[in-house]
Amino acid sequence: MILQKTILYFLLIAGILTTTGCAKKNLSGSGSYSENLRTVRLRYTYVEPVIEKNKIPKKSVPTRYRPTKADEPLYITKRLEAILDTIAQRNKFIRYINGFRVQLYVGNIRQEADAAKSFVYQLFPEIMPYISYSQPTYRVKVGDFMYRSDAEEFLTNVRQQYPAAVVLPDRVEIKRGLEIRASLGNPKY
Repeated sequence: MILQKTILYFLLIAGILTTTGCAKKNLSGSGSYSENLRTVRLRYTYVEPVIEKNKIPKKSVPTRYRPTKADEPLYITKRLEAILDTIAQRNKFIRYINGFRVQLYVGNIRQEADAAKSFVYQLFPEIMPYISYSQPTYRVKVGDFMYRSDAEEFLTNVRQQYPAAVVLPDRVEIKRGLEIRASLGNPKY
């Protein structure tokens, strides 16, 4: 019984939808649609090109090649040298870079820190020792090495006297680093 009522309602709704959906709808009273677009269309006028038949073409005269500033010899080289000079001028103001130092001593005794400093002064006068104090610890760092290989080479030379010495990264002065690098080329130690 309920099934029959649902089927009946379904058929009734389907019938209403099909009859109203297929009906012809009239939007305007006349039933036809027309619009005049002539007023908004663009208009172009075609002009026929004029060709002169009596005109004699000029003979082409070859033009001479005129060098420009870019064609001058070594123009690019001069410009590159000017840029490199400005970079070199800026680099003169840079004093410090990331490099390496060898830490010889870490401890609480001032006399041992001074002994490590005098050891470096006596055996390696071209290499600068640095003592820093952060209560209660003294640290003795040596050198301004730009390359880790140079610092490790120095470390092997002082390892007998200071077995706890290590290589540490630090900010180093470029000028002293270059002096040390030049002195490492000569076997002084």
